[in-house]
Amino acid sequence: MEQEKKYEHGIELLKSSKYEEAMQLFESLVKQYPQEASYISERGVVHFHLGNIEAAIKDMNKAVELEPLKPYRYSSRAYILGHAGMTKKAIEDYQKAIELDPEDAVAYNNLGLLEEKLGYEEKAKRRFEIADSLVKDQGIGGRSDQEILGKALEGRNIQKEIDDENKEEPKLWNVLKSIGSKEGRESFGRFIRSGFKQT
Repeated sequence: MEQEKKYEHGIELLKSSKYEEAMQLFESLVKQYPQEASYISERGVVHFHLGNIEAAIKDMNKAVELEPLKPYRYSSRAYILGHAGMTKKAIEDYQKAIELDPEDAVAYNNLGLLEEKLGYEEKAKRRFEIADSLVKDQGIGGRSDQEILGKALEGRNIQKEIDDENKEEPKLWNVLKSIGSKEGRESFGRFIRSGFKQT
């Protein structure tokens, strides 16, 4: 399956911060498969890393349009909206993700961060408590916002990879996390913790 190998290679390029190469690859995939939401979404992630927020949001909107019942799509768009300063729209998307998947710990965590940013301390505290209870076995915590990136390739020891990579050379986008949402259980979903912090 050539397109799946291409997709996996694009994810590896993205993880390695080779954004220009990743963009070329995802552009090619989107041109060949214009209705494949995953390819469009990942191109949006690359746009985000390259600082083209408008194009990133446009791609995320298209991915949501193609897969309106997939909570992952709303969480991905919310992450970018949040970093673009569109806090209220990001909150709406995280709420929709939670409505579609009440066990989406990343959405609860990131929603809490945005509510905290707006001064809704009690709401935020409740979101964090739910997120922490959902992921206590996976060891993910903290108040750094977490982005979903793509379909999982295969299960592996994510924490060991994080530790090994951090020993070698810290990078802005180097922290991968695995979490147990419905999508995560189905596909060993991967999440990236951003180097940016919501303040």
